[in-house]
Amino acid sequence: MVHLLQVYSNPSRTAISPQELLFRSEQSKRPEMGLTAPVGRARQLRDAETDQLVQRYLEVRNMREIAREFRMSRTTMAKLLTERGIDTSKSMKPVDIKRAKELYAQGMGSGRIGRMLGFDNKTILRAVRN
Repeated sequence: MVHLLQVYSNPSRTAISPQELLFRSEQSKRPEMGLTAPVGRARQLRDAETDQLVQRYLEVRNMREIAREFRMSRTTMAKLLTERGIDTSKSMKPVDIKRAKELYAQGMGSGRIGRMLGFDNKTILRAVRN
């Protein structure tokens, strides 16, 4: 940006024109121009790694966190879990609702219950009130 201002305020014959500078900056932002590194192909998980992913999901029940740990998209993770027969729906099951009600009756806060069960605190409050 400073260079652009210098060129604009003190034009010389050897300096690059402001239009050229803008054009170059736009080109560097476009991957189709070949100026950025190509995105690599996603690696395939081995069966043992997929087993670890499933086990970790069953422990935490938070797709975003686990997808970040395994460096993959949530879509890919959902696909792998579905292939293994794991239900990834976000709705609370009757078992989860019962557990949330028990913990709430013991005086635990909805935020803490939500983190334990893998749901948002508003979802916990809605389940407890119904």
